[in-house]
Amino acid sequence: MRAARKALTTEIRSSETRRVLERIMESLSYQRAGVVVSYMALGSELDLAELNGKVLAEGKKLVLPVVAGKDLIFREVGGLTEEYFKVGSFGIREPREELPLWNPMEERFNTLWLLPGVAFDRDCRRLGQGGGYYDRTLERLRTLRRAGDTIAGVAFDCQIADRIPTEEWDASLDVVITPGETYINHHI
Repeated sequence: MRAARKALTTEIRSSETRRVLERIMESLSYQRAGVVVSYMALGSELDLAELNGKVLAEGKKLVLPVVAGKDLIFREVGGLTEEYFKVGSFGIREPREELPLWNPMEERFNTLWLLPGVAFDRDCRRLGQGGGYYDRTLERLRTLRRAGDTIAGVAFDCQIADRIPTEEWDASLDVVITPGETYINHHI
């Protein structure tokens, strides 16, 4: 899946990214969200930079992850210029330490979580990079999650597999959004 993602031409990558961003912004989950938890793309991951800018322009709260030991913490970002970022773990642009911490358990607004991954399947299972950062975060969220929140994977069409092998600790998502389809988890 990594190789297929890397092999995408610039034209396909641009076209598929644009379609995913349209699908996200057209979704009720995005329209109802007061907070969007996004990410800064690493390598060949689907790049949400344009969407991140739109989130801020629409007055929604933009929250990005920071690797802290074996876990993720989250910081609210007020802009996308370099003054808000540092190069963090794995070479990923992360919000600076002086930006406000964001606690999902204290949030009052509906939250849309957008997660990267190496591969996804039609039942909304996710295969990450292997560090378990998002799996641990999702495990904590499952018990305290509000009804209006949505956890979505975002991917290119080439990242969809027939079935992702999972372990008991692997968390399924609510939806997976690709350029060609929005897969809904009917097992939740």
